[in-house]
Amino acid sequence: MTEPLFIESGGANICKHGEILCGDSLSVAPITGGKLMVLSDGLGSGVKANILATLTTKIATRLIERGLPLEEVVYTLTDTLPECKVRKIAYSTFTLLKVQEDGRAYLAEFDNPPTFYLKRGYVSQLKYRERIIGTRKIRESHVHVESGDWLVTVSDGEIHAGIGGLLNLGWDWSKIAKFLETQIYEDISAKKVAQILVDQARQLYEDKPGDDTTVGVLKIRPKRFGSFMIGPPFNREEDEVVVKRFLELPGRKIVSGGTTAGILGKKLGKDITVDLSTMTNKIPPTGKMEGIDLVTEGVHTVNHTLEILEKVTETEELVGQRDGSSRLAWELLFADTVYMFLGQAINPAHLNPNLPQEMGFKSRSVHAIASLLKERGKEVFLEIH
Repeated sequence: MTEPLFIESGGANICKHGEILCGDSLSVAPITGGKLMVLSDGLGSGVKANILATLTTKIATRLIERGLPLEEVVYTLTDTLPECKVRKIAYSTFTLLKVQEDGRAYLAEFDNPPTFYLKRGYVSQLKYRERIIGTRKIRESHVHVESGDWLVTVSDGEIHAGIGGLLNLGWDWSKIAKFLETQIYEDISAKKVAQILVDQARQLYEDKPGDDTTVGVLKIRPKRFGSFMIGPPFNREEDEVVVKRFLELPGRKIVSGGTTAGILGKKLGKDITVDLSTMTNKIPPTGKMEGIDLVTEGVHTVNHTLEILEKVTETEELVGQRDGSSRLAWELLFADTVYMFLGQAINPAHLNPNLPQEMGFKSRSVHAIASLLKERGKEVFLEIH
């Protein structure tokens, strides 16, 4: 059975020197069975360019989400957005990328630089065909993407970086293609790649960008699953059913709480060993159990994980952290789909009035974590037992 594909997205931009608003706009939206990315470059810079570029991405995104064909989208944009009367060119350009989880990808470009398509780490030439829609010449391409492929779209500001300065003719398409090939590797995120390209352009502009510069990146990879279990079920009779479901789910397995880990250890016939080297002044140590990717203490660890997730959005920010809360946060950010099992059994130790009040916040913290993950675009399933 073929693993389901996941379309990871990332974007970054810088404004033209002296401007507050970016004259480019990047929109990313989930669509049925896939993802849509639209990048638009408004003519000129500043407020007017920003408004026109934003209108372009919003209109295109909304219409495609409603299932309208490209012809109608382009006609609508042509009728809605003005044309420069002096230069006789459109006030905004666009690149539209629609990628389905089954690998089908569709690309349409109007006056933007060609999209970079990387396969096996190298830039491949896309096969385009040109169409006239209304008064616009559109380049479009159909391609079947696979895990490991990348699609990178840029505005003119990226291509022109360095003109008249460090690079007389700018950082042209072929130079960017070669640079991309040196930056792409399996574990790097789409957001990181976008930021690297923008930062490189900023350097070529010597920190005074001569144009708005925007990069949108789609990384095609296998979908990542994670299952997180904290607390035994309220009814002990459900222990075996819940544990069985937890273990049968795909992806990485994370368990929080000594009692919960003990139930799993009994089911798996495995012992838990404590790793004291991961203990900090605030966070109890993690444990190790064969068949489980991470074992942590319960309430304290989860409460601190919530604090971390309120500040951190990328797994790269947690690399090298060994404490239980940071590692739990990493696992939850790493997964695209998270199954959460919240047990409602009352731990007698938590009824002790001498213990901190936070010990009663387990359920609240788990619900808050689930909400944060959904806000970050994760698919979250929360089961309460």
